[in-house]
Amino acid sequence: MSTAIEDIAASIKAARIAKGFTQKQLGERVGLPQSHISKIEGGSVDLQISSLVEIARALDLELKLVPRRTIPAIEGVVRSQRERSEASRALATIAETNRFAERVRQTYPSITEVNELQSALKNIPTVNLNPETLKAIQQALQPVAHLKKHFQDFGWALEQQEGTKKFAQQIAASTRALQRVRNLQVHAIDRDSAPRRPAYRLEDDAT
Repeated sequence: MSTAIEDIAASIKAARIAKGFTQKQLGERVGLPQSHISKIEGGSVDLQISSLVEIARALDLELKLVPRRTIPAIEGVVRSQRERSEASRALATIAETNRFAERVRQTYPSITEVNELQSALKNIPTVNLNPETLKAIQQALQPVAHLKKHFQDFGWALEQQEGTKKFAQQIAASTRALQRVRNLQVHAIDRDSAPRRPAYRLEDDAT
């Protein structure tokens, strides 16, 4: 498999995941079975141009032939757009998590750990989010995302002390992870904003 085909296959997979589509859902949009989408993403089929165009459009992408010398500039624009999209998703996740936390706080006021989670969410700087920070935020919120997904199933367990304890532990785990993310952000900002002293100055010779 050539490098170009590998790049196209990887781009299709990344775009599909970014859109939140399963292979089956993408296949339904372009009239292809899930197994064929899997082979396309694996680079094991010779993809026809017509199929590639349909897949690209289903993923809100367009195919264009461009001069090779413009590729670095185009890649820079694409990378910038991808980072903005990732930042938007992270901010949306933070907002959704905060709404869920408020729901838990009102429904189960005894789970006081949720107050610390809301405070940690509020204290996350939301400007100049780099890819590493975005990934860290998503990972930090995974325990709460699991609770949110299965919240209805936890209803009966939360009436029991042991169930409440486990629920609170998951919330506390996300809170600690978010606090670590914030600390790393603050230290990075302080480091970048600190005045840089030159390693050598002329007046040093006079002493």
